[in-house]
Amino acid sequence: MKKLRLLLFFVPLVSFSVYSQCSDSIEIPYSDGSYGEYIGCLDDFGAPSGKGVLKTDNFHREGEWESGKLNGQGKFTFLKDNSIYEGLWENDKFIKGTYILKNENVQIKYEGDFEDLKFQGFGVLEITNSDSSTKKEGEFINDDLFEGKSLVIWNDGLVVNSSIDRGKVVDEKRNDINYYNTDDIIGDEEFSIISLKKEGSENEGISYIVEMEINGVKGEWVFDTGAELFSIGQRMFKRLVNQGVKYRDLNRTVKTFGVGGESSGRLIILDKIKIGDYIINNVIVKISNNNNYSLMGMAFLNKFKDVEWSMKKNQLKLYK
Repeated sequence: MKKLRLLLFFVPLVSFSVYSQCSDSIEIPYSDGSYGEYIGCLDDFGAPSGKGVLKTDNFHREGEWESGKLNGQGKFTFLKDNSIYEGLWENDKFIKGTYILKNENVQIKYEGDFEDLKFQGFGVLEITNSDSSTKKEGEFINDDLFEGKSLVIWNDGLVVNSSIDRGKVVDEKRNDINYYNTDDIIGDEEFSIISLKKEGSENEGISYIVEMEINGVKGEWVFDTGAELFSIGQRMFKRLVNQGVKYRDLNRTVKTFGVGGESSGRLIILDKIKIGDYIINNVIVKISNNNNYSLMGMAFLNKFKDVEWSMKKNQLKLYK
């Protein structure tokens, strides 16, 4: 009795591990003068039908055949680049399954709908190369994403999320740019008025200083509408860290260019930045590598719904 149970369990494993249930073979001619060798099942007319494998110098096709055409589950391998299409075939056309390409430069995987051998319909495409990894999902037309979402993660730390509509980018968010988000602003007031400290003169040059707190630690920034980034100088950053300020590193380095020349730094995310009546979270900040300048530029002001600046009143008006 024990031997019978073992035999019944073993037989199906053998049958599923072999693609072809038959061992008939034929040569199939092609218009360029080449031939393919088919091994498997044939119908009464001598055409591939049932399970079988077709091999040529350029490709291998294996799976379920009907009247000489792949019909059912099958696999198509191009030998030149070892790319594989595997899934459901209908009347020799690939309609649903997986495409895989792997070499030393790139890895590509697509799962979803096909029209013959093109990405056509709904699916997910993943591409990995030496610089980045990309994931696209949604509706594809002729191998391109027509409508859906795209996520690109670069090796230098940059992350780009995009929305695609009719083949065009209609919305894009990057992890190295500050965006307005009302959830990042804590405070009940509709707006907050910030006093600016004016320094210098018209002859010497005027600068405006803004005082803020990060997790309770005070600091001063030069208000500069010409600055693209929100930055913290080396000395202030070291002081903030020494006094317990926490941050999240984006592992991304950046270079900026201004009147004083080139400046390099790295990007971090800070929470609990207090300015006026508000506390701001998820603020991207550049930490300078080679200077002690701390500038409040447009990257910080972009966190607000609107901003008004009055030179005569020496103040900023920030709207939640």
